[in-house]
Amino acid sequence: MKKASVRLIRTILCMAGAMMIFSMTACTPTDKGKDVSETETVAQTAPPKNPDPTAPVLDVVSVYCVSEDGSKLEGTMDAVDELNEESLVALLVQYGVLEEGTEALDFKAEGAPSSEEVGPGVVKIPGVESEAKEYGTLNLNKFPDTENKLLLQAVANTFIENMNIVYLTIQVNGEAVAENLSMADAVKQ
Repeated sequence: MKKASVRLIRTILCMAGAMMIFSMTACTPTDKGKDVSETETVAQTAPPKNPDPTAPVLDVVSVYCVSEDGSKLEGTMDAVDELNEESLVALLVQYGVLEEGTEALDFKAEGAPSSEEVGPGVVKIPGVESEAKEYGTLNLNKFPDTENKLLLQAVANTFIENMNIVYLTIQVNGEAVAENLSMADAVKQ
């Protein structure tokens, strides 16, 4: 009796699967009025798509900002003509992390990393010097809220990841507002 029930269930499931396959096949759109040779001709006459040789070469960058509800950091990708502190500050203004009119007065990166932790995507190979620097200092002309840890971390993550540094100190007009910030995971915030 048990074997008969199992066989019946299997048969019903197989029939249901076959009916689904037939119904999906029946609903698939077809090209009416075109034969195979017309389709091949159209495909052969389409111009090849090549990259535009006059298009500018852009640097892809990661930009971190505070979520709409203000509870965590969110990362996104963007592109800049030239990767430098001014272009990163402009993106941070564009994404609402920094206020309109904020400028990078100065950015310095110095020192070879002293630990194995040299930033995301950087592999430490013994005997080969990394381009990563230990300390970076970013001097801005203003900052919207120096008490907002997420805003400070958004700026730090953006600079650490793109400028290839391990720690970032943020200054406003030469006065430190956050020292030696390291990369923080945007998801854990």
